[in-house]
Amino acid sequence: MNAKAFQVTLRQLYSQLRGEMEISIVDRAYAAQNLDRLATILVQSVEDGAVVGFVLPFSREQSEAYWLSVFNAIAEQERLLFCATIDGQIVGMVQLYLSPEPNAPHRAEIFKLLVHRDFQGRGVGTALMLAVETEAVRLVRSLLILDTVLGGAGERLYRRLGWREIGVVPHHFVDPHGAAKASVYFMKFLDCGRDDA
Repeated sequence: MNAKAFQVTLRQLYSQLRGEMEISIVDRAYAAQNLDRLATILVQSVEDGAVVGFVLPFSREQSEAYWLSVFNAIAEQERLLFCATIDGQIVGMVQLYLSPEPNAPHRAEIFKLLVHRDFQGRGVGTALMLAVETEAVRLVRSLLILDTVLGGAGERLYRRLGWREIGVVPHHFVDPHGAAKASVYFMKFLDCGRDDA
């Protein structure tokens, strides 16, 4: 695989995890080869109620079309796609959008942290987020921003990882079933060895 790999030993993260997980920043070719798996995880996430920009009914064709747009963004170096694999199978992913604006070379945004339903609650999301932070520091992206649905599992994860709440936006979007939901915005400053204030 032409990708930078982050080796994460699961036993070092959580005692209930067994085996070894690899987190990689994948290129377009690898992502395209795994389109079926990526599309499956996104469809599952929407079906399970994840607020990630889509509503039901959400078809496999829609999922694949979304991922094809992501592949283009990867090729243009607009964003990075991190994939977590166990035994060679993708079990989760997250994207790091590298803000291209000339006045924001220090900033990046987190998009769509998704974990396969069979691997949720086992530390995959945590490992992905730690890998994102590691790479952001390497790229001297000292300010990370994300938003997530208020009261969801994502919010609890980000708070545990030390993200700072910026504010809440009522009725920001609807969930896959059409119910209005509020979003909460978070930020995190990373020590990249320089002053970006």
